[in-house]
Amino acid sequence: MKGTILSFLLRIICGTSRKRVEGLEIIDELKAEGKGIVYCLWHGKMFYPFYFFRKRGLRPIISRHRDGELLATVSSKLGYKPIRGSSTRFGGTALAEAIKALRRGEDVVFAADGPLGPYHSLKIGCIYAAARAGAPLIIGSYASKPSRKLSSWDKFNIFPPFSKIVMKLKGPFYIPEGSREELEEWRRKIERELIDLDQELETEIKGK
Repeated sequence: MKGTILSFLLRIICGTSRKRVEGLEIIDELKAEGKGIVYCLWHGKMFYPFYFFRKRGLRPIISRHRDGELLATVSSKLGYKPIRGSSTRFGGTALAEAIKALRRGEDVVFAADGPLGPYHSLKIGCIYAAARAGAPLIIGSYASKPSRKLSSWDKFNIFPPFSKIVMKLKGPFYIPEGSREELEEWRRKIERELIDLDQELETEIKGK
C-alpha cells in the first residue's frame, strides 16, 4: 500500500515539473551500440532521476536493509529491476550481479556515495563494475527551484509540484581495468566530476 501511494505521489510531484534535460543523446548512442551503462548519481539527487528513468528496465542497486524494502517495491512499480545489496550489506554479491547485467547490455544504477555516506564521498563499486564489465560510465545530477534539502546525511533534495528542474548527464567515461591504485585515481576523478556537475547545476538553477 505504501509503495502504491509513494509511486503515485512521485508521479504527481515530478510529472508536473517543468524540466530541461541535457545529455540524452549520449544514452541513445550507447544503447544503439548495445552497451550496458553504469549510471552514477549522488544518493541525495535520486528523486527526479528516479522518476525520469522509469519504465526503462534500469537495474538500481538497493540495500537489503529494511529501509530498502519499500524503495525496492516502489522501484518495481515504476518499471525498474532492482539488484538487492549494497557496499555494506551483501555488496560482493550485488556487485557480481551488476557486472553480469552490464555484460548482457543492461543498465545499472549506483548511488555514488552509497547507502550511508559520507556525503559526496564516491564509493569505488561503480568504478570497479565499469572497469570489469568494460561498460561506459555516465554521471548525472539535477537541481530544482524551489528546492529543499532534508536533514538526512545525504541532504536529500525534494521539491513541490510545478517546480523548475534542470538535469544533466555527462560522459561516457571508459575505465580500464587496472591496479587498486589506478582504480582509486579514477574514483577520485569521477568524484570530482560529480561534485563539479552538481555545483554547476545548483548555480544555473539559481539564475532562473
